[in-house]
Amino acid sequence: MRGSDVPAGTFLGRSRSHAWRVAAACLVLACGGEMGPPGVDEPRVASVEVVPGVALIVGEGGEATFSTIARAGNGAVVTRTPRWSVEDPGVAALAPRAAVGGPSTAVVEAVGTGVTRVVATIDGVRGTARLEVFVPEEVVRYEPGRSYFGRNGYVEYVPGGLPVILSAPHGGGLTPVEIPDRRFGAHVTDLNTVELTLALRGALLDLTGRAPHVILSHLRRTKLDPNREIGEAAEANPFAEQAWREFQGWIESARTAVAADFGAGLYLDMHGHAHDIDRIELGYLLTADDLNQPDAALEGAGVAARTSIRALGRTSPLPFSRLLRGSTSFGGLLEAEGVASVPSPGDPSPGDAPYFTGGYNTREHGSLTEGEVISGIQLEHHFPGLRDTPANQRAYAARAARVIRRFMLEHYGGLGGTSGS
Repeated sequence: MRGSDVPAGTFLGRSRSHAWRVAAACLVLACGGEMGPPGVDEPRVASVEVVPGVALIVGEGGEATFSTIARAGNGAVVTRTPRWSVEDPGVAALAPRAAVGGPSTAVVEAVGTGVTRVVATIDGVRGTARLEVFVPEEVVRYEPGRSYFGRNGYVEYVPGGLPVILSAPHGGGLTPVEIPDRRFGAHVTDLNTVELTLALRGALLDLTGRAPHVILSHLRRTKLDPNREIGEAAEANPFAEQAWREFQGWIESARTAVAADFGAGLYLDMHGHAHDIDRIELGYLLTADDLNQPDAALEGAGVAARTSIRALGRTSPLPFSRLLRGSTSFGGLLEAEGVASVPSPGDPSPGDAPYFTGGYNTREHGSLTEGEVISGIQLEHHFPGLRDTPANQRAYAARAARVIRRFMLEHYGGLGGTSGS
């Protein structure tokens, strides 16, 4: 979605007139009506299931395809052609074309925001599916400081004016019943990371006069994990998939804005850990084994190209090991503020202790890919003294804001513009 102001997964189309909907309905009644009663040797239909049972179309003009599974009283599948209809033509209408799947399937096209039911009728037996059409707000230009929300407020984007992007994927608390609990993967909430991210936004605004871009997931991790690819993150639930696309799409929108306005920038993915050692773990996509090596090995060919700060490694005059754990590295600046972190000058490698290397978001939105200009770091925060109370969140945020400002001055020549540079 790079280069667009609309979150990924959003499709905008032209409104359909009432006359078109009537014509489409007439066409379907003429061409896709229910077949006659069963023959003498054909079993009568006892149940009709519409698949999928729940669907979401994003944007007017978007489409969804439905099919049926009809069964006789003994449970045997019966092949019959249904009569299709949509209960609310102001929300969706049957498309004036045949579905690829044949006469037992139907294409439904979105008309306007709302919820309706798609109905398939065979032998007088009805099967229904719930269909929602969600038409996002069309944004030509994002206004810094204003909150933009996705469907049902599951994802929030607050545009900023700094070349800095913050995201918090695992701190949400919403548990809507329309999204079932995920069956696989990690479910642990990174407690208070939404609050910590907002505190850091406020501290940067106080320090520089401008705020970073902020993207927040308000869903509990049991419902969505935006730091995974969509299959594992949402497990095929359409509402979780939409929230995932909004979260990822708004990070992309922020990256596009930062690249256009500043030419380069920094992305920080905010997390929390419960490891035994109270230190911030900085993830650059390097493993503990990588970081346990001496500086000379980290300065070898190809190491920087495997990291989420590849772009920074390409432009910096410093040896790459210094970018990772020197005095002006992110860890080094945290250490100067009295915040323990790894890697840093005083704690250059994780050793044998557990360590988070950086996940999906860091890979996707850092500068791992050649040509990207936004470098990324995953920040795994311990709980005591940082995330545990609002007072500690504010105190840490003030220190972290100074770290970010100094890091940008050291490695990017400033924060851009005239304020806080």
